[in-house]
Amino acid sequence: MGNKGKLRSISLALSVLVFVFLVLTSAAASAAQITRIGTGYDPAVYGDKVVWTDGVVIHLYDLTNRTDTRFSSSRASSPDIYENKIVWRDESIGTPRIAVYDIPTAAKSYITQGVDQYSRPAVYGNRIVWSANDSVYLRDVSTSTQEKIGDGSNPDIYDTKVVYYSYSEDPEADITIRMYDIETGERITVASYGDPNIPRIWDTRVIWSDVYNHQGYVAMYDILTGNTTDVTNPLGTDPDGNEYGASTGTHIAIHNDKIVYNKVVDDYEGKPGVYVYNITTGQNTLVYGYLEEVYTTPEVYNNTIVWGMDRNYVSSAESNDIYIYNYSEQPENTQ
Repeated sequence: MGNKGKLRSISLALSVLVFVFLVLTSAAASAAQITRIGTGYDPAVYGDKVVWTDGVVIHLYDLTNRTDTRFSSSRASSPDIYENKIVWRDESIGTPRIAVYDIPTAAKSYITQGVDQYSRPAVYGNRIVWSANDSVYLRDVSTSTQEKIGDGSNPDIYDTKVVYYSYSEDPEADITIRMYDIETGERITVASYGDPNIPRIWDTRVIWSDVYNHQGYVAMYDILTGNTTDVTNPLGTDPDGNEYGASTGTHIAIHNDKIVYNKVVDDYEGKPGVYVYNITTGQNTLVYGYLEEVYTTPEVYNNTIVWGMDRNYVSSAESNDIYIYNYSEQPENTQ
């Protein structure tokens, strides 16, 4: 081999080594952003606190001090947190209740009226919403007053607005996302196209999963402008004729300018895993990759993303770790 051939071989080898080094460095940087904080299900996050359940106790994890406070609540599920209040569904006595826990005082109380085994509570300030038997309830824990505010399920709350899924309230549409104004008592339809479900609200934006095809895709409605935007892709066909899209709607959440979701298949639009969508830039970022058909439950607060495995899809042999990710630390794998 001539000198030129040898130089080309050395140059190629160096290029390969540099490429491998960059890949490993990138993977290490990405991995450094991921931290395992515990084991369980249904994580929720507010500020520097993460709450989840392992079915036996409720965990309250402080991200600043890295401490895990535990308190007993047998058969607990679907916890939510806002400021100093934690709520969850409790079935420790066999009858479903909504548990309300005050962090500073460690005082626990229960809501027993209008609760069933499917109730999933959401909290904002002193107000808690949930559904039971296709009815949506609102309770103000500061005044101990409770009322039915709609016909539907799976509600979420932000300030004076409640959103929920309904198939009976709007005579012009079979399935809708409805929004209720606590101050005025007004109800409006936010979405009625496809099969909208799992509504979530933050500030002036409402998101939901349209599950008309496969596992659904994520759409967003702006209350101020009245515009609806596709955050992820509905069902489509790639250049080779293969179906893609409609794979991101199993679990969604929103806070400020970020939306998180779980993608469950490997197709034309990306790899399966936990994603964050930046509303300001329009970028989707793969936070953590998983195998196909792995269902996770991402939640978000500012730049903190937390997730675990969906207990409905986990076998006894699979991990149910809780992870956090700091989006501000040079996110990788932007789509």
